[in-house]
Amino acid sequence: MTYIEFFDKTATENVATCLTRVPDRVIFIGDNGNRMRKHIEDYQRVFRARGYQVEMIIKTTSKSNLDRAVAMLTEIVQTYDDCVFDITGGEEIMSVALGMVVAQTPDKNIQIHRFNLGNNKIQDCDMDGQTVYLTPPTLSVEENIRIYGGDVIYGAVDDVKTYLWDLNEEFLQDVERIWQLCKDNIRGWNIQIGIFAAAELVGRVQADGLTTVVSRAALDRYLIGHNLRYKKLTGIIDDLLAEGLLTDFQDGDLNAITISYKDPQVKRCLTRAGQALEMKIFTTAKRLCNEDGTALYNDAMNGVFIDWDGESHDEDVDGLYDTENEVDVMLMYGIVPVFVSCKNGFVTQEELYKLNTIAHRFGGDHAKKVLVATSLDFMGESGYYLRQRASDMNIRIVDDAYIMDDDELENRLKNLWSN
Repeated sequence: MTYIEFFDKTATENVATCLTRVPDRVIFIGDNGNRMRKHIEDYQRVFRARGYQVEMIIKTTSKSNLDRAVAMLTEIVQTYDDCVFDITGGEEIMSVALGMVVAQTPDKNIQIHRFNLGNNKIQDCDMDGQTVYLTPPTLSVEENIRIYGGDVIYGAVDDVKTYLWDLNEEFLQDVERIWQLCKDNIRGWNIQIGIFAAAELVGRVQADGLTTVVSRAALDRYLIGHNLRYKKLTGIIDDLLAEGLLTDFQDGDLNAITISYKDPQVKRCLTRAGQALEMKIFTTAKRLCNEDGTALYNDAMNGVFIDWDGESHDEDVDGLYDTENEVDVMLMYGIVPVFVSCKNGFVTQEELYKLNTIAHRFGGDHAKKVLVATSLDFMGESGYYLRQRASDMNIRIVDDAYIMDDDELENRLKNLWSN
């Protein structure tokens, strides 16, 4: 089977049909051969990883030369007997040319369809009752980033890169305990987690990886340099110890502070600002199901660390710097990506611009953008302004997550993929 794709700047539109039924070959038609070649290399990586070898052919034509477009399409349908034209994207002139070719070659079995990303369905544009649709197309988070030319960069639990959580039942219960403690005193929680994070930066991590000993003087110097000061919020510390999330906390000695964590995953949650909210959103979205019991979001990831061009550079050797960003939570509804920014404190206007930029770069016009925030109501006029700017950018806001019960939060997260 031969697919003909009118090349579009939105990568999802170029691969949607191939994901529902893998063809023998795909012919991409557009006006910029170099750009198509770069993107097609990314598409081929995805299909090779799935175990498919799909021949991908590039043909170029002018946006304004209708005669050339008609001649090119005529040559294609004369060469291949099983042509399926996808008119989801691309230039309008190609659709006009296709109509002319179909009228001139009534003996050819030409299939024409359009893919509707809103409902994951094929539209039978030639009205003959036949489509190539077999299964709903899906992309993983990593595949979605890859078709747009980037890569997800992975690391260990104590690294700053993307970490693949072990979501065992015990840890999921720990996440719930952490979120409950966080939501009861968000401001105090942020302060205390900030202290733990600072201790990791200037302290000594013991051989077990779970105990950190930090000089009080070194910690104070670091905090003062960041316009902060040391605080021990006894209520939060006692609750963490009571829940077994901390196994030890000692600061009676003015010369040193000792902090011990239950396990590496809990330590990551307690030493990174905003991680409690991110994990609540991530784990809640991950367990959402359709009526038939299948996962609502076919993929979900937390802390997605993206390299924009998919190539890692050594700054000292290459003289090049990698453009990298992190997405707090990323979800996939079929082939629709949902980019979620989680903010458990003050939100700046720059956060909206960053979210908008990353989502457009790695999702195009079909990306959904969401800001989950807990403090907009306490930001006064700036909070109102942020809501207006978010609306202008088509960024959906999920606020007051800290006062929602699980059912309400689940209902809010179920429809993040829709318009």
